Order: sequence, then C-alpha cells, then structure tokens
Amino acid sequence: MSGRFDGKVVVVTGGARGIGAAVVRRAVAEGARAVVADLEAPAEPLAGIRSVRTDVADRGSVEALFASIAEEEGGLDVLVNNAGFQRVGLTETFDPLTWASVVETHLMGTFHCSSLAIRSMRERGGGSIVQVASVAGLIALPGRGPYSAAKAGMMSLSRVMAVEVADIGIRVNAVAPGMARTAIVDQGIRDGSISEEAMRSEIPLGRLATPDEIAATILFLASDDASYITGQTLVVDGGWSILGMHERPAWLRST
Repeated sequence: MSGRFDGKVVVVTGGARGIGAAVVRRAVAEGARAVVADLEAPAEPLAGIRSVRTDVADRGSVEALFASIAEEEGGLDVLVNNAGFQRVGLTETFDPLTWASVVETHLMGTFHCSSLAIRSMRERGGGSIVQVASVAGLIALPGRGPYSAAKAGMMSLSRVMAVEVADIGIRVNAVAPGMARTAIVDQGIRDGSISEEAMRSEIPLGRLATPDEIAATILFLASDDASYITGQTLVVDGGWSILGMHERPAWLRST
C-alpha cells in the first residue's frame, strides 16, 4: 500500500464490523493508527488498532471517546462517521421511539462526533471527515423512513460543515453506498424484507458491493488524494440509482 496515512490517527465509528471494519483494516495497512468507536469489540483485532466502547447517540459517551483520543493519540486527523442500524416499517405504524433511535444514532451521532472532531482538528491544523450516508438518502425506499431521513440529513450536514470549516483546513465529504454485503443488508435478507436475487437484477453491475469497495472510496476522500474535494457526496452503488425509481423495486418489501 502507498502509506497515505502514515503517522495519522483515523477514528471510525461503527468500526467493529462491515464497512467500518474494512476502513480500519485498510487505514492501518496504509500506516494509520486507528481508533474503533463501537458498542462492540472488533471482530478481528489487529496491531495499530485501539477500541473504545462508544454509543454515538450519547453525548457523554462521545465526549469520553474524544477525551481518550486526546490523551492516548494526541488528537485525530480523520473521522469516519459510520455507526448505524436500520429498522423497517411504514410511517403510519412506525414506533416513535424506534424511529427516534435510528435518527439519534445516524444523524445526532454524526453531529456529536463531528463537532468534537472539528475542535481537535482545528488544533492540529486540519483534517478530513467522511460521513457514510446511503443512496436511501437520495431516493425513496418505502419502509425505510427514519433511515432515509437520517442519511439525507447526514449529506446535508456535510455540505454545511464543509463551508464552515474550510478555512481551518478541514474537508468534509460523504459516501452514499448502494447495496453492499453488510450486516444491515444481511439482516434484511434474513428477515425477508430484502430479496437478494431481485436486488442484483436491478443493479447495472449485477452484484452487491463488498465492504472493501466502499472502504476504498471512503479512504480516497479521507486522503490527500482528494485534497481539493469538499462538500461532496460520492455515490457508490454499481449504477443502481442512475436508473431512477419509477416504481417500487421488486427486491424491497416495506413490511
């Protein structure tokens, strides 16, 4: 690997599994010291990784995370806001507390972590923040109301933040993955809310992304290779969203 992150501290929320774990593995392979902020321990502990149990929806937990980073790593250079989960249901009958918890984790979690990361990056003279959003924030996916709303909010917040912090050397971007073989998608396949065969048939490239493919895009935006890119959302979905949504997709069941 090229060592794009030599000497840098990369913090990944939701970094214990899936896309987050792929980001951590790749960042460490390129020279980073990685901090995994997750409610779970990493499935594959590696040298160069420190794990901090964190609930991104809880401000106190996030403050403790950043205090630990300041003490142990001296600050951070890259933040990847990846923590999240999904629940399925129609707006008419969705449980309000569950709806709120999805938004709290994705959108408020992004706010909590980003606001504290900016303070640390300001002291270090700059940095990069990447939000892991979703095409669900760009198109209508029935039954995914809170998830879609939160992901759209993450992309909008990224643009606002990018303007606010550009003059202190911080770039803010987002990645909007389509369907990847992550825990959320696997859960949907298991519970019957997603049909994998139908889903593949509607993606021009004919397959789901791997977590490594999404991670590569995230780390491109986080690296100096993207030094003149800020306030953007890069869609990584195998061409699915460019076809448009003229009717409910066959693979997506709302209940």
